[in-house]
Amino acid sequence: MSEFKDPKNFAIAQFNFCWVIALRAEAIPIIETFKMKILDNQSLFPIYANETTGHALIISGIGSIKSAAAATFLKNYLQIKNYTAWINLGIAGFSRDPIGDIYQAVKVVSKESGAVFFPGLRLSKLLPAETLVTVSKPESKYNEPVLYDMEAAGFCELVPSFSCNELTYVIKIVSDTANSSSTLITKNLVRELIEKQLPKISAVLSQIEVLVQEEKERLSLPEEIEYFEKNFRFTETSKHQFREIYRKWKLMFPTKSLDPSEFLNSQPKDIILQLEKEILINAKSWNAI
Repeated sequence: MSEFKDPKNFAIAQFNFCWVIALRAEAIPIIETFKMKILDNQSLFPIYANETTGHALIISGIGSIKSAAAATFLKNYLQIKNYTAWINLGIAGFSRDPIGDIYQAVKVVSKESGAVFFPGLRLSKLLPAETLVTVSKPESKYNEPVLYDMEAAGFCELVPSFSCNELTYVIKIVSDTANSSSTLITKNLVRELIEKQLPKISAVLSQIEVLVQEEKERLSLPEEIEYFEKNFRFTETSKHQFREIYRKWKLMFPTKSLDPSEFLNSQPKDIILQLEKEILINAKSWNAI
């Protein structure tokens, strides 16, 4: 039974992690671990989320194009903020045994287009790094010493524009090799492989969350800026001017706050001019000393 929620209710939610996963069997361990609930299973892509744990997840289906489309859909559906980490997690073929090993793909190559991507910061203390090749049909020859999947290139081509490349991660668990055919893969095996790596995945998330918080802090606006922009009719251009002059003003007056009562009948340009005036007066007083 589906559970529907108005996505507008999530507009103020702070999702620190967005998962783009191809198969339901791959997604179930993550959904259960972070207690996500179905939001919409009648849309093109099933979406799960838990605003309390800060996780959202979309099941994309197989293919590079679907992965990119699903990521875009999730971002727009939940109005995902630009400090959020994006993770493409799933199974992959590999040139060597054993199955079940987990890797961070630090280089992703599209076999079809030749495009190359370098997602994320290296988490070398937690995960070994490997090159991954995204193919358009299942790989069975494993001619190169690389991982093989069918989604990551599409994910990597688009997702960094949602936040930044440093918050874009591709994590793969080996499901098949030259000695263990992909024909032996079952839903239960996929789920088991991912469940066994949950402790390591949790450790990775802890490290990524530090980066998320740093980016959130870097991008956050002081409450008084938000108040002024909400209550005065700033255009996009004047918002930019206001934020720039406010930054300079705050550097000069770090303990001072903007008092809305001083600007009751003011236009945005008046507020900007007043801050510029205070900066200029203070600069002149310093020069006079």
